[in-house]
Amino acid sequence: MIGARRTLGWVALVSYLVCGALLYVSVLPGADWHWPPDFRLMGYTADSIAGFTGALRAEGLASYGQVLTVWDRVFVVAFAAWLILTGWRGGWMRYAVAFLAVIYAAIDLGENAAIARILGSPQDTWVEVASHLTMAKFSSLYLCALVLLVHLRWAR
Repeated sequence: MIGARRTLGWVALVSYLVCGALLYVSVLPGADWHWPPDFRLMGYTADSIAGFTGALRAEGLASYGQVLTVWDRVFVVAFAAWLILTGWRGGWMRYAVAFLAVIYAAIDLGENAAIARILGSPQDTWVEVASHLTMAKFSSLYLCALVLLVHLRWAR
């Protein structure tokens, strides 16, 4: 299990770094340095992301699509699996960690799909869905991390 946890940790880390590199090298310059909507912790509206969606050129759109459909998916799945394996010890809280990690992964993957849908034409309904999923993603991630830390502390 330690080998699997280590491997998943490395896969998550490398995919996260690839996402960051693609964002910095291609997506941000391709959108006139406007930040993508999935970085807005407090949510967003169609007006607040209009700078990003309006400025996004073809090369930035292609790179952002690759981030959302390939690299972020790899990261989310590997990271959630790493969270589960890291917390899989001790008592009943391991089930809570696993449940929250799965919830986080499902929300993040749903957010990616919603954001991919609004890139072509940001309709208010899909922007609102994506915005709520973005906020839920960060909330579920923070809750999972908190429960994991408490669990690791108690499982000693």
